[in-house]
Amino acid sequence: MTDLVDSFIWASKRSLECVQTGRDAAFLPSYWAAMTDRPMFYSRDLAHQLLGAHLLGLDAENLAMLRHFAASATEERGWYPLWAFAFDGTPAAIDYRSDDDFVREVPAPFELVEKAVEQYRWTGDERFLLDPAIARFLRTTMTSFVELHDPLGTGVAGERGTGDIFAGTATYNEVERPPYLRVAADGIASQWAAHQALGSAGPLDESFATWNRARATELEEHFSGSWWSRGDRHYTAGFTADGPVPGFRLESTWFPAVKGIMRADERAAAHLDFLRSGVETAPPANIEAVTYLPEAFLRYGRDEEALRWIRFLAASRADYPEVPFTHVAHVAAGLTGLEPGAARGTVRTRSHLPAGEWIEVRNVPVGGSLVGVRHDGREATEFEVTGGPGVTWTATWDNGQVLSIEVPTGSRIRAGADGRVVRLPAR
Repeated sequence: MTDLVDSFIWASKRSLECVQTGRDAAFLPSYWAAMTDRPMFYSRDLAHQLLGAHLLGLDAENLAMLRHFAASATEERGWYPLWAFAFDGTPAAIDYRSDDDFVREVPAPFELVEKAVEQYRWTGDERFLLDPAIARFLRTTMTSFVELHDPLGTGVAGERGTGDIFAGTATYNEVERPPYLRVAADGIASQWAAHQALGSAGPLDESFATWNRARATELEEHFSGSWWSRGDRHYTAGFTADGPVPGFRLESTWFPAVKGIMRADERAAAHLDFLRSGVETAPPANIEAVTYLPEAFLRYGRDEEALRWIRFLAASRADYPEVPFTHVAHVAAGLTGLEPGAARGTVRTRSHLPAGEWIEVRNVPVGGSLVGVRHDGREATEFEVTGGPGVTWTATWDNGQVLSIEVPTGSRIRAGADGRVVRLPAR
């Protein structure tokens, strides 16, 4: 994995160059999250840059930008957050004309909800859930927004099917062709992921969490039962008032894998084969869309395909900020399988490396602790806690072996797929 060392260094440096905090007294704590000719931050871009930004120490920026989007989602705007802001916090004129005439795409508010929960888990900072503007946004998005934007009466948020992003679209696919979707697979997948995240978000009241768990189950069952296209052997891209619309439709095709709404069965395998074929035949023209592919394939164990796209993005050295920010996350968290558990003080890992390769990350901030992970192929993993409180580490292996080990601060432990555990000297 030595090629990823250079690309990780490049991605870290390029991402930090995007930080705008302090460059002007009027600027919010923020970083560039838009095309390089637009000095702005966008909701869609931000959602996918948040994790990389956290890994680079940009928690203050993440909180400020999330809070700003959350506060912009008002009843007058149909509970949509605005699409983009300049660094001083004013609406981006290119995407905003008035409160009923601005760019809006259904997956974005749900992604911001999901990512607010994700940031709480990575940081342990309850403001990502309990800040008044964010707390209101979490509830109104999952309730009032869905009730107002339910064009087919199925409880799945969508839009009117005009294809006009200033009137609102059901999908992130901005090159969508007729028939225009009223509900889209990237919309339902993002809505499900938001419910799923809120269902286990610690500081929220239990009744809201319970309701979100129930809604996540309902959406998963609806997706599994109604969105599979048996004749086409893939999940449909979405629905118009006249019925399902199959075929390869970019974001609507890969978001069910990105978010994990597909049950891990033979249908998911067939859909992933369809996705792989689709991106080979008709690769997305915008490199932003490619940044989702590693996550889609990693989630379902298509590690070789994921690594191929990680390397493709690394080789591009694209200036588009989403590329370096997501590369940091793909390497440090994606390939290592490093993530906070739902419970405070828990961390999970799973190697996604090819045999004979190794990767090591150190001093990664997770839930108030600093941890390190080294994978040697898929056979052995070292885990250490170098700062903050100790954690419960859960390691998962391809053979089904799952180990949960208490790791105090200052400890380093090596565990293998064979179940052996060795405590090593601290470094």
